[in-house]
Amino acid sequence: MGQVTNVVVIYHGLLTEAETLARNLSERYGHDKWTLLPAEPVRALESGVKGSDLVITIGGDGTILRGAHAAAPHGIPVLGINMGRVGFMAELDASDAMTDTGWYLDNWDEGGEGPRIENRAMVRATIPGSTEAPFHALNDVVVGRGASIRVVDLNTVVDGQHIVTYRGDGLVISTATGSTGYGLALGGPVMNPTSGAFLLKPIAAHMSLQGGLLLRPDAVVSITIENDAGGMLSVDGFVDRAIAAGTTVRIETSEYTARFLRKHPPAAFYQSLTRRLGMRQGAMARESGEAENTSGDESL
Repeated sequence: MGQVTNVVVIYHGLLTEAETLARNLSERYGHDKWTLLPAEPVRALESGVKGSDLVITIGGDGTILRGAHAAAPHGIPVLGINMGRVGFMAELDASDAMTDTGWYLDNWDEGGEGPRIENRAMVRATIPGSTEAPFHALNDVVVGRGASIRVVDLNTVVDGQHIVTYRGDGLVISTATGSTGYGLALGGPVMNPTSGAFLLKPIAAHMSLQGGLLLRPDAVVSITIENDAGGMLSVDGFVDRAIAAGTTVRIETSEYTARFLRKHPPAAFYQSLTRRLGMRQGAMARESGEAENTSGDESL
């Protein structure tokens, strides 16, 4: 493909430094011809990115999620620049963006020696009988109690077979990408982000499969709210819908795939994971301490 010229930059609208970086990148690489869009309102993003070659996001994981939502229906790759706290999905840190972004723009050629495309599975949530369009999630779909203090009863069916009626705060249906988000906070496993499998993990469930279920990519999950108060459907943490008692939510693998530009090989995910969780720094500190102790022993 050669040098990429048709670029949309989606930045965190509440961070002045994110907008500044977007403008600086545009001036250096796009010569003011790039399109710059704040991450809100979300509804404007999909039409805003249509026809572009690349979407660059500047912010935290929430900004990347919004950019990926807009880009996925059009098959547009995303380059994430992290300006948040963790940034599991990001490719570049903000401090390196001005110098390193050019390499991705100049060398991107699918199948070539430049950046590779990493495909990440998404899930789709639908409410049978509803006229509302399906919801697509890159991280997770949550069916829960919403603002209500009381627990919810969630009748859960997998591939047509009733599994259990969870009684608790809710259920998280997480993709492999989302396993480092809400699922990890609930004590769930971390999955390789290119895995098509997804995880069913209860939130504060009462005596009921607390470890969760790891499901195959073509599994279909149906969750029905059985309590009178109803509940809430949340998609990737920024799309929320109140759902009435008796409503069923159907979750399965989406026809959309999020595409990310990556420089390093797939195995680099594990090193990035331990670094972002603060584990690698601890290991390095211990190794340094051991080296110092060894050196001290030799000097005695």
